[in-house]
Amino acid sequence: MPPGAWIRVERSTRPRRASRLRSRTRAVHAAGPGEADVVGPNGGRFGRDAACLAPAWRRPGEGARACAAGAAAGLCFATGALQWPAVACHPCRNRMDSDDAKPGRHRAPVLQLYRELWHQAQGHRGALLGSMALLIGAQVVLLAVPYLVGRALNSLQARGNDGAGEAALWLAAVLGATLVSWMIHGPGRILERNVALSVRKRVATALTRRLLAFPLSWHDGNHSVASAHRVHQSSSSLGTFAENQFIYLRSVVRLIGPIGALIAIHPMVGATAALGLLAICGAVVGFDRAIVRLAIQTNDAERRYTAVLADALGNATSVLALRQARPFIRSLRQLVEKVFEPLRRMIVIIEIKWCAVDVASRLLSCCLVGLYAWLVLRAAGDGQKLMFGNVYMVWEYALQSGAVVSAVASNFQTFATQYANYQSADVIRDHPVDASLSEPVQARTWRQCEIRNLVFRHAAGREAGPTLDHVQLSLQRGKRYALIGGSGSGKSTLMRALAGLYVAERIELHAADDADSAAATRAPVDAARYLRGSTTLIPQEAELFEASLEHNLAMCESLHGQPDPGHYHRALELAAVKEFLPTDADPLQVSIGEQASNWSGGQRARVALARGILAARGSSLVLLDEPTANLDARTEAAVYANLFTEFADACLIASVHRLELLRHFDEVLVMVDGRLVAQGSEAVLAQTSADYANLRAGDLRQGDAGETETVAAAPTMAC
Repeated sequence: MPPGAWIRVERSTRPRRASRLRSRTRAVHAAGPGEADVVGPNGGRFGRDAACLAPAWRRPGEGARACAAGAAAGLCFATGALQWPAVACHPCRNRMDSDDAKPGRHRAPVLQLYRELWHQAQGHRGALLGSMALLIGAQVVLLAVPYLVGRALNSLQARGNDGAGEAALWLAAVLGATLVSWMIHGPGRILERNVALSVRKRVATALTRRLLAFPLSWHDGNHSVASAHRVHQSSSSLGTFAENQFIYLRSVVRLIGPIGALIAIHPMVGATAALGLLAICGAVVGFDRAIVRLAIQTNDAERRYTAVLADALGNATSVLALRQARPFIRSLRQLVEKVFEPLRRMIVIIEIKWCAVDVASRLLSCCLVGLYAWLVLRAAGDGQKLMFGNVYMVWEYALQSGAVVSAVASNFQTFATQYANYQSADVIRDHPVDASLSEPVQARTWRQCEIRNLVFRHAAGREAGPTLDHVQLSLQRGKRYALIGGSGSGKSTLMRALAGLYVAERIELHAADDADSAAATRAPVDAARYLRGSTTLIPQEAELFEASLEHNLAMCESLHGQPDPGHYHRALELAAVKEFLPTDADPLQVSIGEQASNWSGGQRARVALARGILAARGSSLVLLDEPTANLDARTEAAVYANLFTEFADACLIASVHRLELLRHFDEVLVMVDGRLVAQGSEAVLAQTSADYANLRAGDLRQGDAGETETVAAAPTMAC
């Protein structure tokens, strides 16, 4: 394709059919020409735009679940009548809030857990098998203990005092078997727990990497606390399952071993024990199928409770200032009741189950001893004698079997809960990831970029129309553009689309690039990837971490990799951070509290801007989404002067709210209702654009701040 050619591409509006993945993370990859770019659940294939369309997918029965307006949830907070919406504001939110409708969710949790353990233990499977072999061997050795004690009793019964020496040898063998068992068990446990740590790390890393590979639109529709809760639940449950194999393997050995021993003592007794244990285990499975359904409902309710609690604690200033504490507490009480509803039923079922299991196992033990005694006494005429040692063996092995039945009941309940917890992250595993968005982007440079017919709509949009409606934009490196518009006009959405964080529904993009002037055809996903490779967005939100200032600055990457620590001080100067840092100590070691609560809003904004400056080094397009909104006019003007100097060779677009700054920009971009209605110099727009005149006459911050402000005149900036 020749340089300068226009490309018109549209995103498909119909995703191809796909089967859903229930319990395993599937790889996604970029396919070759003519192939699909996303490998979906169970091998289903999608087009390159599948990740963008995923919010429209439904499970069977979800089609009738309407999307509530996004403003509804906000209204609950604003009025103090906080209620967690019964229907979420986004299809993805519906999936995040409920797991119970997932097909096949309650099937064979034990087999599913072992399948997942084997899959996640990749690279450590030899250690896993070795630990299992050692743990099984230790329990097999212990199975001999009742036999050895029984032989000692038989010696005393048969020979009296003359059998004391032989009995002592049998008892010494008991001690030896115990020591040998521990010599095998100890190394097995060490291997087992090391494997468990690796499995937990692998699951948590994979889920986190997958979450961070999702498009920004997915995160807009899913609560971050609920996502974090799912990652923690899933990774910790499989890790706990992996490190408790010694319990489960011991139960298996003590279930099969005693039955074999009883068969060796008397086939009829062994067969009766097997049938009785099988019947009890069947009853346990029936109880726990009901328990697992209630456990899933409890998990869903706990996630809603945790999310609202996190909102309350994370916004303590608003809660206290607006006297929202009591409304929050009322709402939390209601959510706790939602947690307790399935718990109350679960408690009753669990107690009934344990009563039935305990009585049945004791009854089985007594019946086995009585059966053995009756069989031996009935055959006494054939010369057989009822040996007390054999009776002890039957009793002990019967007790072991009964104890194992109780353990199986407990373990199966644990399996069910662990499986429910592990599958809570299937919402994350099932969502397809477009490899073209998740893989590291290639750094791009361009001199001039033109975008036409940019259309984007939020999946949970409150209106039927698009959020961005056929935006036409012409950009050039070395120029400074001011983006203005009223509240809700689409400025932030446009910024995110230009940064490649949102994938457009439709876009025509042309970039005059020295390195790649003959541009290939780009689908919206490819256009987003291209923009991500040349653009850095410095957002309005000052999201800082509880750590040192140096750590916060290091939590970013430019298009060319990790920032050079030697540039930290330069970034702090450009963002006017050094003005409030202590001079008697290393400023990079200054501590930042949770949510940077130990600093003012303006100070937080400047630190976040310094980090953004580090990330923007080498970018062709630098986007500033009002990162200076919390600064006073004089500081804001000084910061913009620094930014203009630092990024003199880049194309810079800044969303501004102080109109006095417009004279320092080359062109002004005017947004109205998702449309770019005007582009040009301030002088030209003042004469030709009615929309610009209306904005100029009003206060751009009205609606954002809820009040009209008198803005102080900014000092002259170096242009």
